[in-house]
Amino acid sequence: MQELTYADLESQGIDTSMIAACKKLRRLARLDRLRLDEEEHRSGLNRHLFAYIEYCGMDVLSFVKQYLSNLQPYMIERRKEQEKVDTFLCVIDNLYRVSVYIKADYRQFEEAVISFHEDNIRGVAKVNQIMKAKSQAYVPVFADSVLNKVSEENKYVVKAFFQRGMKILPLELAAMKCKDVFVVEKRGIDLQFISYCNDYIRDLYTSDLELDFEKIDVFTMLQQISFTSYGRDTFSSISLLIDSLCIQPDALSRGAADFALVTFVQHLKLTEEQAQEMGHLLEEKFRVTSIRGIDLILDRVERSLEIAVRNGSD
Repeated sequence: MQELTYADLESQGIDTSMIAACKKLRRLARLDRLRLDEEEHRSGLNRHLFAYIEYCGMDVLSFVKQYLSNLQPYMIERRKEQEKVDTFLCVIDNLYRVSVYIKADYRQFEEAVISFHEDNIRGVAKVNQIMKAKSQAYVPVFADSVLNKVSEENKYVVKAFFQRGMKILPLELAAMKCKDVFVVEKRGIDLQFISYCNDYIRDLYTSDLELDFEKIDVFTMLQQISFTSYGRDTFSSISLLIDSLCIQPDALSRGAADFALVTFVQHLKLTEEQAQEMGHLLEEKFRVTSIRGIDLILDRVERSLEIAVRNGSD
């Protein structure tokens, strides 16, 4: 059996350009000398995801290490123009509504410093170019283990971990081996995360809110879903409902999605302090956004939080 090369993959239209960068980031995640860049940038927007991560009950550095450990080559795009010195490695994780920017500054035997935030220019999220591109059918991934191999053929079943936001999925996938990576079908991975979010939205509508789920369009691609929408906590649920509102194609479905968002928030059981914390987190999160009219949406959410507090005190 002849071993595949990266050139073989490229000849089949499979992008291998991010394998080395991804391997470097995954390796950095295992270092004890990794630390976060916590110096506030002039825009003040380089730490805006930290409060959300802490709200979800995780130490930020531990989360970032975990995230980098589960990063896969097909998720990222290199930002070489921002690598001002040889020790910089800059990538964006494109598979969100707003891409996540990751910069590593690493020097041998010194601390490696990681920046981790949503990609933006002064709070305005940059257009996610991957949404305009045709998705690859097959992609290279790093596997955690080989579960099965067909004798004398390049056919494997591998187990690999994939992460979007707070959600980690361990998946078993049919694969071909090429040097240090395995080639797998991408759409099946995406559908696992898309279904995860659609199923949760359906549960919110039909179980918690008793609303008609058939009135809204569902998610069809990862770039419709925010980094902060993959949890099962209250904030992540609000974030997901806002994402759902933003993909609706007409006034009828937007009205249904808006009603679901407002109803969900109004039925929360919150103290005044919890409502204030939620409002602060939402304000911090949506300092970086590509959503038109987000101020109006957040204003309705804030007023609904006030109603939730009053209802809780009755």
